[in-house]
Amino acid sequence: MKKACSQLAWGLALELIDFRFNAFDLFPDVVGLILILLGLSNMPFRHRGFAIAKGAAGMKLAFLVLQMFGLRMDFSLTGAYEPPAAETLALVGMVLAVDLAMLYGICGGIRAAAQAANKSGLAAFARDERRVLFALGTAQSVLLPCLLNFEDGIMGWLQLSGFGYLVASFWVILLVRRAGRELSGPGGDGDGNAESEGHAERRIDIAV
Repeated sequence: MKKACSQLAWGLALELIDFRFNAFDLFPDVVGLILILLGLSNMPFRHRGFAIAKGAAGMKLAFLVLQMFGLRMDFSLTGAYEPPAAETLALVGMVLAVDLAMLYGICGGIRAAAQAANKSGLAAFARDERRVLFALGTAQSVLLPCLLNFEDGIMGWLQLSGFGYLVASFWVILLVRRAGRELSGPGGDGDGNAESEGHAERRIDIAV
């Protein structure tokens, strides 16, 4: 569990942070997404949330390939504002939905793993983080189409919700790192299922 969470945390960090030098991305998002996929694949605790996150990460990887061929799937919220085309907004909304599904699934999987291991504090952290992500992601999804009408104040609200979503995404990294510490067995890479099976064997021995 510890190794998988480490891969997942590093992948999320590389995917979220862009270090650019003369428009060259020093840490391409594709590297981060590959680490995310590796971390989710190595998770010893199987849950639907991790499966959803893995599928979403695969879709984000496909989107990156399309961007390499010139398909625009983003626009600046902080630079010189240029009204985006309706097609661009639709693609941005799609990418946002996939990103939200990935982070939401990670939080859901960690919450289930924490509940199975009786880690109530970690489970509550994952639950609250998932709620915040859903609220901010929904707010952005509602605000994006409003840009087509050039309504006053929409860009400011979109910037505010976008910044909040970015901060919440970084909190997911902290959640993953905490899960790696609290859900790892004595050997460092154990999982809650193995520990539960051990307890079950001891109960059987006592019963016999």
